[in-house]
Amino acid sequence: MQKILFSPAFKAMMLSHLKDTLQFLLKEGISFNILCDMKQTHFTPPLPEHIRSTFNDITLFVLAGYTFESIQLQEDCMSFEAGFGNENIGSFVNIAYGGIVQIHLHDDDLLREVPLFTNVSHHCFYDLSHEELEHIASVQEEGKEHSRLAFVSNPENSRFFNK
Repeated sequence: MQKILFSPAFKAMMLSHLKDTLQFLLKEGISFNILCDMKQTHFTPPLPEHIRSTFNDITLFVLAGYTFESIQLQEDCMSFEAGFGNENIGSFVNIAYGGIVQIHLHDDDLLREVPLFTNVSHHCFYDLSHEELEHIASVQEEGKEHSRLAFVSNPENSRFFNK
């Protein structure tokens, strides 16, 4: 399972699907909520500590009204303007696409949030230490190198190389 979930190609596919989903929601004018990895979320200007300290590692942002209207999709991240705390302190929020864990829609009939997109390759779904994540990455790199060596060591594949 880890071979798939942590594969660079699979992660790229998940991010492509995420971007397509965000573009669709914006084009259709559909408000939504996102769960985000706060390690990949940045605020400009920075929020005061008494507000920042209230965020969990994975935090929900409600994107409706003015906040929804301010959403911009860039190449590597999305951004929006929002107000925080009782003081409604304004800040621009930048979230790397890899930090978006889920997109939810509010279902008025069911009176609950319904997940529309889940980034199953995000590490928050797995109880893995930093060392385990590094090990997975190194094993994937070793696998690529073994595959390359096997290919180039086969004499019949020499026709694919420039002389």
